[in-house]
Amino acid sequence: MGNKKKAVITAVSVLLCLCLTALTVIVLKKYREKPTLKTQGQSKEYVSDSVTPELTGQSTESATESATESATESVTESVRESTSKSTSESATKKPETTKSESSTKKPVQTTKKAETTTKKPYKPSEKYNTSHAIAGSLPKKKAVSGSWFDDAVFVGDSVSLKLNMYESSVDRLGKARFLTAGSLSATNALWDVSDKSVHPKYKGKKQKVEKSIAQMSGVKKVYIMLGMNDINAVGMNGGIKNFEKLCNNILKESPNVQIYVQSVTPLIKGSKTASSKEGRLNNKTIFEYNKKLAALAQKRGWYFVNVAEVMYDKEGYLKKEYCSDPDSMGLHFTNAGCKAWIDYLLTHTP
Repeated sequence: MGNKKKAVITAVSVLLCLCLTALTVIVLKKYREKPTLKTQGQSKEYVSDSVTPELTGQSTESATESATESATESVTESVRESTSKSTSESATKKPETTKSESSTKKPVQTTKKAETTTKKPYKPSEKYNTSHAIAGSLPKKKAVSGSWFDDAVFVGDSVSLKLNMYESSVDRLGKARFLTAGSLSATNALWDVSDKSVHPKYKGKKQKVEKSIAQMSGVKKVYIMLGMNDINAVGMNGGIKNFEKLCNNILKESPNVQIYVQSVTPLIKGSKTASSKEGRLNNKTIFEYNKKLAALAQKRGWYFVNVAEVMYDKEGYLKKEYCSDPDSMGLHFTNAGCKAWIDYLLTHTP
């Protein structure tokens, strides 16, 4: 009986093991047949193409599904928080980098701009203080009489207009005639005549310089002083080019006249007309312009009369006693300045 009892117990144990094994296989098979879950953000959808199997009454599987969903949501939430944090940190750092680069570059650009636009006021250099002689100028000689200018005409702007007014009272240049107008330049002398143009008048009629000269009887010498307004308007090279064009027009209408090129006179110290900008009107550009005029005259066979050389003070500016408007434009002449001008003309002829 003892052996039989043991055999029965063993058989029952084996049977129970087989039942449990079978039950375990069934449960696992059903669990594997259940569709998997996929999360997108906070929502979940089934990937399986089949209809979702009924899970009610399956307590073990329900607990397993619940645990799986909880774990999935936890992992998804952790990933989302990590991604969100990474994106947030990246978005925060990017403006900081941009701001840092911007704040680093901006002061450099501002400093560079200030250095470009800030210039020191014009001051004549040493080479303009000691000598204003220009090669090719007519040399000084014994003064001629005023009648030497009987067949001459003077062309110029407001500076020459003052000489005209002074000469009419002293009569030192014989029967010399004048074609002068305020703001006249070699550039605008080439323009067409209009109500707004600044062409000088001859016998009460405004017309081009070359036509007026051609209508004057007995003219053999043409003294021209133009350039101050040209330097401001078209620069030195443009002024020289237009100066030559004007002289060519004069020679075309009056081929027998001789051209006398007068140098442009300097500005007084503190002149409100002077500019510190490179290439604009100041005593340095005036001197350079006069040298270009002298070279042009030499090339074309004209005379260069360097009137300006007797107008400078020791610092390289127009002498105070020669300037009638020292507190404004600083370029027009007093009677003393006009006298020095005429003295120079009388002693500098061919």
